[in-house]
Amino acid sequence: MKKAVYLLFLFFTTTLQSQNIITGRIINSKNIPVDQATVQIKNVQTDNTLAFIQTDKLGFFKLEVKEKATYNLKITGFGFTALIKKIEVSDKILNLESITLHENQIELKDVIVKNEGKGVTEIGDTLRYRIEKFMNGTEETLKDVIKKLPGLDIDQQGKIKANGKTVDKLLIDGEEFFIDQQKIATENIGSEMIKNIELIKNYTEFKNLKTTEKSDITALNINIKEQFKNKITGNVEAGIGDNAKYRLHTTLFSFRKKLLTSLISDSNNTGQLAISIDDYMNFIAQKEGNTSRETTFSKNEDLPRFLTIGNSVKNRSSYFTGLNLKYSPLKKMQINFYTIFNNTDQLEQQSVTQEYFTEPNPIINKELKDITEKTKINISYLDIAYKFTEKSLLNYKASFSGLDKSNKSDIENNSNLILNQIAFSNFDFNHQINFNNLFKKNKGLNITFKQNIQESSNNLNINSNNEFLDLLFEDSNYEIFQKTKIHKNEFALKADYFFKIKKVNFSLFLETFEKKETFLNSEIQFSQFENDLNFNKKSNSLGFDTKFKLSQKASFTSSLVYSKINYTFNGDLSSRTFFAPKFIFKNEFSSNHYIKLSYSKNNDLNKVENLLQNQVIGNYRTIFKNQDISFDMVFPNQQIALDYFYFNSENKLSIVSNFSYFKAKNILSSNSVSSSTLNTISYKLAPFEDRFNSMLFLEKTFSKIPFSARGSISYSDSNKTFFSNNKDQNLNTKSISGYFSFLSRFKKTSFQIETGILFAKDDYKDELSLNYLSVINPFTEASFKLSKNLSFVSKFSYKKFMSNTSSSDLYTLSPKFRYIFPKSKAEISLIGNDILNLQNNQQISITRFDNFTEENVYKILPGYFLINFKLKL
Repeated sequence: MKKAVYLLFLFFTTTLQSQNIITGRIINSKNIPVDQATVQIKNVQTDNTLAFIQTDKLGFFKLEVKEKATYNLKITGFGFTALIKKIEVSDKILNLESITLHENQIELKDVIVKNEGKGVTEIGDTLRYRIEKFMNGTEETLKDVIKKLPGLDIDQQGKIKANGKTVDKLLIDGEEFFIDQQKIATENIGSEMIKNIELIKNYTEFKNLKTTEKSDITALNINIKEQFKNKITGNVEAGIGDNAKYRLHTTLFSFRKKLLTSLISDSNNTGQLAISIDDYMNFIAQKEGNTSRETTFSKNEDLPRFLTIGNSVKNRSSYFTGLNLKYSPLKKMQINFYTIFNNTDQLEQQSVTQEYFTEPNPIINKELKDITEKTKINISYLDIAYKFTEKSLLNYKASFSGLDKSNKSDIENNSNLILNQIAFSNFDFNHQINFNNLFKKNKGLNITFKQNIQESSNNLNINSNNEFLDLLFEDSNYEIFQKTKIHKNEFALKADYFFKIKKVNFSLFLETFEKKETFLNSEIQFSQFENDLNFNKKSNSLGFDTKFKLSQKASFTSSLVYSKINYTFNGDLSSRTFFAPKFIFKNEFSSNHYIKLSYSKNNDLNKVENLLQNQVIGNYRTIFKNQDISFDMVFPNQQIALDYFYFNSENKLSIVSNFSYFKAKNILSSNSVSSSTLNTISYKLAPFEDRFNSMLFLEKTFSKIPFSARGSISYSDSNKTFFSNNKDQNLNTKSISGYFSFLSRFKKTSFQIETGILFAKDDYKDELSLNYLSVINPFTEASFKLSKNLSFVSKFSYKKFMSNTSSSDLYTLSPKFRYIFPKSKAEISLIGNDILNLQNNQQISITRFDNFTEENVYKILPGYFLINFKLKL
């Protein structure tokens, strides 16, 4: 079995060529070994790092280089003065013997901060965690380790948080890997593989040319232990449970000098998902935005449903495979590639009550739904970067996303038995090439060409035992078959010249952009559902950016863009011009303490989907049409924001807060006219929308008691105009949510615990109704190492849902026992997931639409028991 796995993975790995070995030992002035010092081999001409490693506990290191030549050896260590010396590699083995680093007393006094029993060390822009100081032996994955480290966390979508802010890059041994796949990485890298973890501020990636400007990029670097390098490693898992539940999971890694590879596969019918909605949106949004933005009347039906509804399904099975590759064939070249395949089948059962706000009395529509959906996703991404010199870079990126889904809904409502079927497919191909040249240290030219092609088709088939949509069917043939096809092709070319005069940075840019869109829609029986739309946009933009220092700690950034757009819509012509300014003031009190105030004005444009000339069927009781949206409309909006960040590693305190106010006029809204059998939604111009959002996050690790406290609260208040039965209404939505938790930091016990509470409340109010939904969710998570080979983890939570009309309670308990066989690479786990809900319990949700409120009582995934076997390779 093991040989077969090795042969399968061999295609994705390469072997090392014959290397020249450099060895040595790092000591201090007292002849004491220096562990975790960084040793680098650098090119003498380009200063590129060709190889690097950290010393072991005895100060030893071993590096390999391909060629016999003269190199620069650079050695750095926390609290020591950096050492740089030339070395000559002329034999297969070069032993440098003992090398002495001298202590830097200034660095030790002013820069280094150690806390948590010397578990965290800070110097400059890097914070290093010695993870063994915080682990209790129950950790299985990188996710488990990160959640134990002070200042770090992972949110419900799988994103890594550092002091309350999302981490931008995830690195493996200093190399960017698992691009935009933080959830996949943290849930599959084994805890036993991790040597230490580093949090890096102002990270400079390979594609960045060297300037004096800070990058403002935060990266988390995972250093892998030497015994897991230069070979295939990972694990194979198989689980079987009650009610025919199963899970098969394979994780394979190869960490080599020039090639990092991972292959992850998962198949289960427990309802677990390998990716989240945030992951999917990041995948399909790889393309960079243009100067001109667009707005649309959004419909979630175009997204994979299994990602938007979470566990609100009766049952679900899925299959996932992901391949990641990072290859550096040359010193000046890097290739990043990943491809993902995901198949998901699921069944939903819902009881829906819709209240339409009509006069003189509201209309109540009740539905029972069984929804079956099958979804296939493929996402691929390629990034090739080549540095001619340290001042010149060529970068090509390409991404592809494909989605196929079939949705079948059996619906019983007040008057009909309906079969609503949708076959939807979409592909999106985006690529761009970028050339960046730095003439001098802060003067250069950046040229980018990009293209994006999108195509989607939607076939809607509705069968009923009675009339629907107020249509007159012939011969009692109550059936609709509608075809919709959208095609988009856009090109953009942008040239950006940047330079610096004294303390002021300038950037001047030109951009030309063209987008062609077509929308075709037809129905077999009814001609009123035919649309043939062609919409072209051409824009030319000119703009500049400036950034200058007001003082040593304060800076001011300004931007202004002028754009002229020419429209063509089914033969009609028009043009518009507008300005888009942006201002940012930032004051950095220190490297870990700043406040930022920003203002921006944007002008959003139309999409072809908003410009319907005839009607389009949405579902068995909904029709869309355009009331007064013209093709050359511009939707202006303004936003002001305030951001505050404070982190003190000595006092172990983090504070993050932000406030923003958004105001728009001439927004794309809707006018909804309802009857007992039909809801007509017309795209209509509304006078305004405004939104206020705020968030406060705090984390404190106490010195005198072994606990950390962490909490966050968010509040939003929005107002917008919509139309119901041709009358304007003002909808006010208030939302408040947050959490508070205590986390233990015990040092002399293998027991750790986190307990807290999550809460959320949404209020919807207009002239016709007042609705609310609130959720209270206390929780506890504990881990305990019972013996050397046996550990226990348990998660318990209670959720209470409350709305205007109903309430429900849900208790969840998920224990796990894990046993590692002595002197073996095998382990067995007994997993209980939501064992208090072994049958399908119910939850409620309330969603407020413009002219109706929908209360949904739905089945949720049942709990299960699983016996899981794992073999480490």
